[in-house]
Amino acid sequence: MNVAQAAGEVLAADASKRGITESLSLFCEHLEVDRISLHSIDQTGDCFRVVTSAGWAFLADGTELPLEISSQVLGPSRGGLFRNRNFQGDEAFDRPLDLLVKDMGYQSGCSIPLFMGSQPVGILCASSHRPNFNPDPVLDAMNEASLAITQALNQAEASNARVMICVDDDLLAQGIARVIEKTALVDVETFSSTQELQESGRAGQPCQVVVCDVIFDGIPVGNFLASLRSGGTNSPALVLATKDSPMSRSLARQGGAAAYVARSAGVDRFAATIRHLIAGDAVGSPLPLDADISEEPEMPQLTGQEGKILVLLERGLRFKQIALELRISESTAKGYARNLFAKLGAHSRSEAVYIARNRGLLDFIEDMA
Repeated sequence: MNVAQAAGEVLAADASKRGITESLSLFCEHLEVDRISLHSIDQTGDCFRVVTSAGWAFLADGTELPLEISSQVLGPSRGGLFRNRNFQGDEAFDRPLDLLVKDMGYQSGCSIPLFMGSQPVGILCASSHRPNFNPDPVLDAMNEASLAITQALNQAEASNARVMICVDDDLLAQGIARVIEKTALVDVETFSSTQELQESGRAGQPCQVVVCDVIFDGIPVGNFLASLRSGGTNSPALVLATKDSPMSRSLARQGGAAAYVARSAGVDRFAATIRHLIAGDAVGSPLPLDADISEEPEMPQLTGQEGKILVLLERGLRFKQIALELRISESTAKGYARNLFAKLGAHSRSEAVYIARNRGLLDFIEDMA
């Protein structure tokens, strides 16, 4: 069985983005191609978007760029073939992305257009680090597999979903985005603050899934999701908890999240859950949990001062020290502590700290600070 036939069989079994990526990897494995990438052409005909790729990393999935900046995509976007055995020696290979391709050490490559009727809708590009690499076997295999790849691309584009990631840590958000992009063909947008979200104009727009932590930008998940719903975004929410605890699970459930996954559960668990939510499938109970839901505690309604008292008690401060820290009298500090103990069902400072740690309440208060 040749590469094109093997790629077609993979796509026949799985036409999702994961299946497309797996089919492309066969070209790298059997034709000594260092990178092969699939791009879609936007409806205006001015830009291309990286759908997925296999082999050496270059442009991230979802990257959108003008067609004019790359010789390797511009010709095929107009219906022609691209083949070049010597990038480095070709003075005409000098568009902005061409120069970056050279800097990345690529020496040769080829590309074909993918047609829907008479209109190019995508581009399949292959690149090699070897100079004078013969592109003809690669072109033949890409052409033979082009119908199956085009059908998979069209199906994936037609069901393209949008996922909104709202996580304070931008590096973490980008990591989550890469996992989602490799899991399903989706547009992923990341936001690290409510201000950024509001300024983007996306807050009231529909999307398939919202991914957030238990606390986003100092706001509990329930309040954050309520603000999205009031603005018109009624998407199911997946809480990806940085710190798993009974309190985190309770807050997710009380906030109306559709699903909950702790980061400690691993990438596979997260990827499976996001696929189910994008597809609109039920994911088991309204909120799948890693522990018995009957054991979830209610979130105690602590005042700001009670929360500060709890944090200072956890740090080991005595009431006299707490009073100095908060600039209140010692008797007032003890009064706040009595109210705190009552809300936690504790009878001593040590018991209050133990309960707060066990429930994850201290993490919640610190994230809110």
